[in-house]
Amino acid sequence: MNTHEIKAMLNAKRDTLSAARQSARDEIALEKHSEEMDEIQQSATRTLALDALTRQWEMANLISEALERIEHSTFGICVECEEEISEKRLRAIPWAKYCIHCQELRDHSTADPGYAEVALRPRFAD
Repeated sequence: MNTHEIKAMLNAKRDTLSAARQSARDEIALEKHSEEMDEIQQSATRTLALDALTRQWEMANLISEALERIEHSTFGICVECEEEISEKRLRAIPWAKYCIHCQELRDHSTADPGYAEVALRPRFAD
């Protein structure tokens, strides 16, 4: 897969996100309802739409960063360890900025803040 194909995929995903963001914005609109249950339902719908909008914004940022890395010829290089990101990973997640190892460390350290420190500590034989 070459960078032109990846760039086209990223641009298509960005366009899809843009359309979805507009739909989410429409659901956020504040409306006044006379019934309390309608107000509660509208509030729940608005909360879900805001969550979706946040995820779409984050994804759009990742896509923009990936397009910048293509322009700077650093696409496919892990921003953490500077090792090459596997083509298989880039095919699945073209906006990936970490190799699988660094991504796993980040995921685990987010879930358990002490994990990265333990995972990186050298192991000694007993």
